[in-house]
Amino acid sequence: MSAETMEVRTLELPLKGFGAPPTAATVEVVVLTPAERLKRAAVMFGVFLVVALVALPIPIIHLFLVPGALLLGVMLSARRLGQAQVFRRVEGPCPFCGAQQTFSIMGPFRLPRQIHCAHCHRALLIESAAE
Repeated sequence: MSAETMEVRTLELPLKGFGAPPTAATVEVVVLTPAERLKRAAVMFGVFLVVALVALPIPIIHLFLVPGALLLGVMLSARRLGQAQVFRRVEGPCPFCGAQQTFSIMGPFRLPRQIHCAHCHRALLIESAAE
C-alpha cells in the first residue's frame, strides 16, 4: 500500500466512558481497494502456506499442523478479503482522566469499538456519531 494510492478518511466520533461526558476522538480509516484487499489476503495465506510447508517433514506434527495451517490460512485470508476499511489511527482525550493520547487499535473498521485508556486503564467506547 503506497501512500499515494491509499484513501484515508478522517472522522470525528464520540469517545464515551460510563458515567463521564463524551469527548471527541479523531479516527483515521483506510479505505482499501479490491487490489489492496487481495494483496493483504494473499500475504496472509502465504504465511500459513509457509508454516504448512515447514511442518510437512516433521513426523506426527504434520498430521495436525499442515491441515490446520492451510485451513486457518484460508479462513483468515477470506476474512481479510472482506475488510473494505481498517483503522489507521485513533487520537483523543480520555473522558475520565483527560489525557490526550493515540490509542493502539487495529483491524477492521466496525463500530462500536471498545478500547482502553493507557493512563487510567478504564474501558472506553468509540461509537458512530449518529447514536
